[in-house]
Amino acid sequence: MTYHFLTLSFTGEWENLEPEFIKSHFRESLIRLRIAILIAVFFYAVFGFLDAMIVPDKKYIFWVIRYAVICPVAMLVFIFSFQPVFEKYAQPCLFLMCLAGGLGIELMVILADPPATYSYYAGIILIFITLYTFIPMRFLWAVTCSWLIVAGYEIGAIWIVDTPRIMLINNNFFFVSANILCMLAGYSIELNMRKRFFSSFKLEQEKNKVIRINLELDQRVKERTLEFLTANEQLSKEIQERIGAEASRIKLEKELNRKNKLEAIGTLAGGIAHDFNNILAAVIGYSELSLSTLDKKSIEYENITEVLRAGMRAKDLIRQILAFSSRTEQKTGPVLLGKVVTEALKLIRASIPASIDILQEIKSTSLVIGDEGELHRIVMNLCTNAYHAMKDEKGTIEIRVEDTMIDQEFLQTTDPLIPGEYVTLTVGDTGHGMPPEIIEKIFDPFFTTKTVDHGTGMGLSVVHGIVKQYNGSIRVYSEPGQGTTFVIYLPAAREDTERTDQEIIS
Repeated sequence: MTYHFLTLSFTGEWENLEPEFIKSHFRESLIRLRIAILIAVFFYAVFGFLDAMIVPDKKYIFWVIRYAVICPVAMLVFIFSFQPVFEKYAQPCLFLMCLAGGLGIELMVILADPPATYSYYAGIILIFITLYTFIPMRFLWAVTCSWLIVAGYEIGAIWIVDTPRIMLINNNFFFVSANILCMLAGYSIELNMRKRFFSSFKLEQEKNKVIRINLELDQRVKERTLEFLTANEQLSKEIQERIGAEASRIKLEKELNRKNKLEAIGTLAGGIAHDFNNILAAVIGYSELSLSTLDKKSIEYENITEVLRAGMRAKDLIRQILAFSSRTEQKTGPVLLGKVVTEALKLIRASIPASIDILQEIKSTSLVIGDEGELHRIVMNLCTNAYHAMKDEKGTIEIRVEDTMIDQEFLQTTDPLIPGEYVTLTVGDTGHGMPPEIIEKIFDPFFTTKTVDHGTGMGLSVVHGIVKQYNGSIRVYSEPGQGTTFVIYLPAAREDTERTDQEIIS
């Protein structure tokens, strides 16, 4: 939010908000304005009884000022406020009404003889308080009005009435001080109103953005569902035509099952993105609003920054789920795997019991070609599975990142890989372990040994897909009662890519 220091009007990229704020300010304060005018007229009229006691010889002149000039002017403004055109002329009308009230009291000060004249000085200060706080006059109009009242007093006290110098100095001190304090109050009131208006505007923008994203996601889900239905219809027709050939029938059934799984993943992706986006919109929106009001050096600013960073990572997760469903390629680049692991472990440490120890050993400073969000997800999935494998929530999770040279001899005992330098990510636990028949199925989509409330069977399937996409390999070592260890091999980035990335970082 940017605004002019003196006028408080919106500037820069938010300049277009000024007309909307003026309309909003007028509509919100119209009822309060009418009530304030009625109260001001009431007290201005009631004080006429004091005229009869303080200046009985001039009470009729004072009553003419009160009842024939000031009060009628205020009531005319009150009546005019019910007209549609009042919105356009509200500020000039309020300006003239408050100026007339202040000059009316100053005229009473001039006409009254000491010591009666001193009783009317407080009325000028009341005018200052009224026009800055109760009357919804904008700051610049209020400042102009109040200083004209002060100037009116100076003219009357110096050139019309022979005011003693000590009394003039004393009155000026109180009038100027009261005016400045009221200016500060009026400035704060309007600034806070503008900040509330700006916050409401930003929240409305976020709501509209969420609605637009939801509509887009709904459309994408419908399109994908229609594609899957069309594919299923075509496959069903082909199966019926080739029912006589056993080998073809088996092949088509496998293809159909694969399409059904993709349809389920697509539907799941759309549902997750739809619901998760509603939550993320509030998290990201309120985090950005909070950051705009906090000191960048405060611990609160740092904490909210971490919340916003986690929200953005979750936003990337939605994109990855949709990309997995539609099989679109992700943007990749050089990533420091050790840094990703360190950041992921900060989140993991806060989400698992303290009774589970986490040991980390980052020996590698090599880069890998990939997407930081997907690598972060690999670490989170493997560590979450390790935590769920602990009995009674006690045990140890060990994470290591180190460099490895793969040669021909090693390739004979693992998945096909290109010989060369690799970065290995090892995640081991002291949990209950797995038998061989379970290990064979753990990378299948939707296969899980957990209860319904603790897993969907997609975690290791996604990890396996990401590793294969990066031309890597994943191996599992586990025995019942002996824990489980996952070892992931990712090709190290070329030397020239590493050097360029380090230069960018530095």
